[in-house]
Amino acid sequence: MPNQKKRTCLVLDAEAQSSLPIFESLHKHGFRIVAGSYQPINMGFFSRYVSERVLYPSAQNSPDAFLERVLALVKEHRYDFVFPIDDFSSEILSANKEAFTPYTGLPLVDAPTFMQGRDKSLTLKCAMRNGVPCPQTFFADEESIAEIARKAPYPVLVKPNISNGARGISLVNSAEDLDPVYQSIRRQFGECHIQEFIPKGGMQYKADLFIGTDQELKAGIVYNKLRYYPVNGGSSVMNCSVRKPEIIDYSYRLLKAMNWIGFADFDFVADPRDGVPKLMEINPRIPNCFRITKAAGIDFPGMIAKLALGEDVSAANDYRTDVYLRYLPLDVLWFMQSPERFKAEPSFFKFFGRNLYDQIISFRDPGPFFGFCLGNLVDLFNRKVRATKYSRGWSVSSW
Repeated sequence: MPNQKKRTCLVLDAEAQSSLPIFESLHKHGFRIVAGSYQPINMGFFSRYVSERVLYPSAQNSPDAFLERVLALVKEHRYDFVFPIDDFSSEILSANKEAFTPYTGLPLVDAPTFMQGRDKSLTLKCAMRNGVPCPQTFFADEESIAEIARKAPYPVLVKPNISNGARGISLVNSAEDLDPVYQSIRRQFGECHIQEFIPKGGMQYKADLFIGTDQELKAGIVYNKLRYYPVNGGSSVMNCSVRKPEIIDYSYRLLKAMNWIGFADFDFVADPRDGVPKLMEINPRIPNCFRITKAAGIDFPGMIAKLALGEDVSAANDYRTDVYLRYLPLDVLWFMQSPERFKAEPSFFKFFGRNLYDQIISFRDPGPFFGFCLGNLVDLFNRKVRATKYSRGWSVSSW
């Protein structure tokens, strides 16, 4: 990128772990970084790459106030572009894109396209129409729960159409239990779909892709989830970059069908019954384990910045495999609960290595780790935040 004049970007959601590799990349590209968050104390605010910090209301809890504050900041400071990270901030900015574009650049698709990725039922329907392998899925807007209960292959999962961190997902073992579980999850999390349970034994994968304005694939990477917490299904705590061209192909096929532009993150699971990787969901935002992509050699933040600025994006056709990314705090919890704690590869006790990175701990930028510790200490005294943060994973129905 040209660097005759120092350009400024506003990076939202600085409390997210994925903000850290974004700050590092944008700093290397010569941007002045303004970090925004609803939390006064968070890891991103402690990064040495951040020049200024701003606060705004929570996008999740106060969406109207969030929109008003961020739009006021953009009008006042005329940032070259705004980089949202979280689901909620990205959805709000996408829905109000026309209000921002006179003042700044946004690397987001329009609202209808964004919601095809945000709403898992819309994602799965599009995938099925375009030959992307998915678990057998039933939709309550197409047939009744009673009909689904009669023909579903138990066990099944009741899954909210819009959620994150596997929150709200419940395992149902019988037709009698399906309706009460479905109604309970629907009351808590909104509309749901019902999906066959893929048996344990298959590897879980993530794929990150970037699609240019010409609908060409500019970059794609696949990495697996070697360990995750909670151990019955949740967020990854140890990832490794791998070659899985069929997953890239499936993901690209779906994004083209959706007329997607920019970055998208996918979750797949290999079905142990037939070995086929099957799509679970798209995340139209930056995942927490985003650092592995830069460590493996793909500079997605630089691509996203160019998209926001209307510049050409060059393709990145290769990446390093066998690059590992660890999230040590949750890996400790995994170790405490997993029966495989002493059998895992790589070993839990391997803390250093040429190809081993951590999501938040970095010798080049040590401040965020202290911000992480301080922020979590503050959260311990907030019952609502504590309950939300540690309610990851899906549950087995007890009806």
